[in-house]
Amino acid sequence: MVRTILKLLFYSFTFIALGAAAAYLFFQIKGFEDIRKVPLLVGKDLAEATELLNKEQLFINVEDKVHSEDMEDGRIIKQSVEEGKRVRAGTEISVIVSKGAELFSMPSFEGQLLEDAKLTLSNLGMKVGKVTLVHSDTVDRGKIIAQRPLPGNIESNEINFLVSRGPYDVSYKCPSFVNMTIDDARILAKELGIALIEKDKGSRVIFQKPEAEVTIKKGSSVEVTLGRGWGMWF
Repeated sequence: MVRTILKLLFYSFTFIALGAAAAYLFFQIKGFEDIRKVPLLVGKDLAEATELLNKEQLFINVEDKVHSEDMEDGRIIKQSVEEGKRVRAGTEISVIVSKGAELFSMPSFEGQLLEDAKLTLSNLGMKVGKVTLVHSDTVDRGKIIAQRPLPGNIESNEINFLVSRGPYDVSYKCPSFVNMTIDDARILAKELGIALIEKDKGSRVIFQKPEAEVTIKKGSSVEVTLGRGWGMWF
């Protein structure tokens, strides 16, 4: 009787052990079947990425959105699990999505002094790129003639300037103003771009500094002394 009971217990334990082993093998095999391969998500938009993950019974999680100079708006820049890596079904794959290039609002700087423009750009978090200096008869020295990019919303925080050197230097021989009427002297000086500095009173020029034939530049000053003219009391 005792022997029979022992046999029954033995067979029961053996049956339970075999069942447990079978269950273990079943879940191992089942678990192996649920291993999925992560697809390439970088460069895809969210709709494409979601569809690819759904086919593998995986899920998507948008971790962050950032500006990108290289990836257009809405495209995935980075994925948390590399392409080709094997993970269990139901795994969540995090992605970082592009917001496109960052836009900057560029003001107009034309006609402003370069140094003032640099200060404004510094306060805006922008920077000066290339500065090209050219002569100009219409724009004062140190002022901005043109800018690129033009004012408006742009994708770069850098700006290039075309800046005036002022007019070309023009040199010539100083004319003789002596014995000219002051009215004629003023007309000639204006035509030549000379600034007359008048001393004393009178209708004619009796002395000048610098003297005639001395080399001067356009914009220079010539001091003239006025009186009544040669051969007269002055």
